[in-house]
Amino acid sequence: MIEYRPPVRQLLILLFLSAPAAARKTSVSRDMDRLLHEGIDAVYRMDFAGADAVMAQAIALEPAYPHAYLGRAAVDLIRFSYGSEQSDPSLIKTFEAKTRKTIEVAEAWLKTHPKDPDVLFVLGSAHGFCGRLAVVQRRWLKAFGHGRAAMKSIRRAVKLDPELHDAQLGLGMFDYYVATIPKFAGWLAKVMLGGDRRRGLRAIRVAAEKGDYTKTTAQLILVEILLEDDFGARDSAQGLKLMRGVRAKYPDSSMLASALIVALYEDKKYGEALREAREYQARVKAGRYPAMYLAKSHALLGTVMWGAGDKGRALGEFLAGADARGGGTRTRWMVWSRVRAGQLLDALGRRDEALAAYKAAAAEKDDWGYRELIAPCLKAPCVGDKYPGHFSPY
Repeated sequence: MIEYRPPVRQLLILLFLSAPAAARKTSVSRDMDRLLHEGIDAVYRMDFAGADAVMAQAIALEPAYPHAYLGRAAVDLIRFSYGSEQSDPSLIKTFEAKTRKTIEVAEAWLKTHPKDPDVLFVLGSAHGFCGRLAVVQRRWLKAFGHGRAAMKSIRRAVKLDPELHDAQLGLGMFDYYVATIPKFAGWLAKVMLGGDRRRGLRAIRVAAEKGDYTKTTAQLILVEILLEDDFGARDSAQGLKLMRGVRAKYPDSSMLASALIVALYEDKKYGEALREAREYQARVKAGRYPAMYLAKSHALLGTVMWGAGDKGRALGEFLAGADARGGGTRTRWMVWSRVRAGQLLDALGRRDEALAAYKAAAAEKDDWGYRELIAPCLKAPCVGDKYPGHFSPY
């Protein structure tokens, strides 16, 4: 199975559904603009069938225009990441096919409209999709090739139209996250692609403040940086404030409900985080959220309990999550709950039980790349100030 790691960062793909601001001269028609908005809202609500239907309408409206093609691909990636909790690899295959189609349609459009910044932005975004997937697959040369193509198109779009503020999110994310490429490939990435964290953060802030259709996505990316950055940009209070605002727009979204719990946890608002995590779990058990989120609900609640100092109850949540095959679906949160149980057993000084938990997790099919995280815990107890750490392993 293809691993696609960062939980909040995956929302970056919604920027590729974007249409430029109405005040600009744009190649996006009014009807296309309306449909793209509807698609974005449907994805945030996790109404994937509705988003698919809207994108199909948009493609039928203007078959030669590429925005909706990439929007359709974006729906598959979010559905894979959050709808299936990374448990349906067939969605990666359809995502790849739809992204290739987007590049084909965008290149055809640009042959007759070579200075269309909106479509240059779409083309760059499609290459960015492919590049990110290649990084996950450790296919470095392919990743670099798509990365260069992405930045070439997006930078040209911004040069043609400096008011295309939505493009700042793509530029900013590229600059900021290029440092996440492993060290052995980092030098080559810097030479071939460039990248500057501070410059990237400035660009992301511009999109979060001035972006139109990418504003919410930029805010979510900024939330993640403010909650987890290790290079001086961490500000959990500001990240939580932003997250509250985003959640208020889509109060029924399980995806954003879990993101709010994480933000509360990172800002050490344990009381409120516990209430929200219990409510999340209650909604799963009541059928208001999908049954397959049961293991995730235990991982959320257990991590918050551990952070709050209630290790006994936290261990119970992790052990429950390890066996919580909600709706009959095996998810990454089942494996991660077992790893968490091992880490907490280590913290309690129960090394033999911790080793048993780690070995059981390592024996699972490694669909999500967790064995590399488990290996150090098998060699020595995983204890110290960095535990429980961030909610997600990636």
